[in-house]
Amino acid sequence: MRLLHLRLPYRAPSLYPPYALASRLQDHLRRSLLDLKDNRPGSKSYTPTLISFTPLPTYTLGRRQTSPLSDDEAARLSAPVHFPIGSSSPSNKIDGKDDGSETVKLPVSILHSPRGGLTTYHGPGQVVLWPILDLVSQQHNKYTVRCYTRLLEKTTIATLLKSFGLKAFTTEDPGVWVRSGAAWTPSASLAAEGEEDCALAGTGETVESGEGENGNLAKIAALGVHLRRHVSGLGTAINVDMPGPEVTSEALNPWARFVACGLEGKTVTSIRGELVKSNEAKTEDYEGMLNPPVVADQWAENLARNIGVEEVQTVGEEEVVRLLEELVSGKVTESEQDKVSEEERKFVRLMREMLD
Repeated sequence: MRLLHLRLPYRAPSLYPPYALASRLQDHLRRSLLDLKDNRPGSKSYTPTLISFTPLPTYTLGRRQTSPLSDDEAARLSAPVHFPIGSSSPSNKIDGKDDGSETVKLPVSILHSPRGGLTTYHGPGQVVLWPILDLVSQQHNKYTVRCYTRLLEKTTIATLLKSFGLKAFTTEDPGVWVRSGAAWTPSASLAAEGEEDCALAGTGETVESGEGENGNLAKIAALGVHLRRHVSGLGTAINVDMPGPEVTSEALNPWARFVACGLEGKTVTSIRGELVKSNEAKTEDYEGMLNPPVVADQWAENLARNIGVEEVQTVGEEEVVRLLEELVSGKVTESEQDKVSEEERKFVRLMREMLD
């Protein structure tokens, strides 16, 4: 048994997959798995799968967002985001203001999501990770809803600790958190820890609350789960290289436009942001790892080990783009085809031109 890793391609600084396209791919794969569970003719055999991607700037509204956005709120969120080109990362800005560096302007989408919670943001500098698993399959470890949530949390915590030396933990609020400015440790040792009947092989990291340590609580990864007949949807999103609260310009920092997940008084951070704030970590030592596809590969390896499968098979860009072409073409059903946006078609077309 292997974990299939579908990594949606992108080309910085301006060509990123629309969030809706990744969602379309997820829906297609979940629907195929549900067909298999129903023993429908022509169903493919089950392979646990992970979709990873870095989307165009997108705000998603969770199920707790019962009130519609006001016109002013919608206009504020949907204003284009300006991303520095090259090494001028907004997470490295000291004064948090637009200093005139060359930027690329990207459009913003606002979408509804089946997850719980309120508003959150996804975009460049982040990696979104969506496992598609049958939680009751005999072919790997089984999970209750609670244990599946713990799987996502501890896979993320393991990745941050092992790959970057960052000590992360969970709190009463959803997601994965750090004590900002005090998260990096030069001796990232893993200690054994029991997990209350959850099958979490290899996720025995000590998950501390950060109590007694210096630094404000800051979210480094968001989490959202949607299940249908034990088939998982959504997952986690890790901030790899994104602006923090010190970047006050709403044009440069999409987090500055809203209260993330409705958690007043809490901030967001990123892997690069925490390495930069550390007095000991040498950010240049991690430079080659501070990009979303690398973090996705590391997270996939941890997930495979945790669910009890032997290996990860990463699908090549050519095969991924071919699958996306099928999804946005007439090869899908007519009802699905009507929903395909021009933005989705344009992304797939441009990726095909780049690969040919």
